[in-house]
Amino acid sequence: MANKQAKPYPLRLEPELAQWVKDKAKADARSLNSQINRFIRKIKELEEQQKQQAA
Repeated sequence: MANKQAKPYPLRLEPELAQWVKDKAKADARSLNSQINRFIRKIKELEEQQKQQAA
């Protein structure tokens, strides 16, 4: 099955936050999009772990 590219999503970040994410992406040799996805995935995993521990 072919990999479908996700539709663009206009994300507006506060300038200070955007610069922080850009700096993190550059330090990790990642694209800005990849870094944002990584952060969101990590938060999701942490949230899921917390739900499991609470159960």
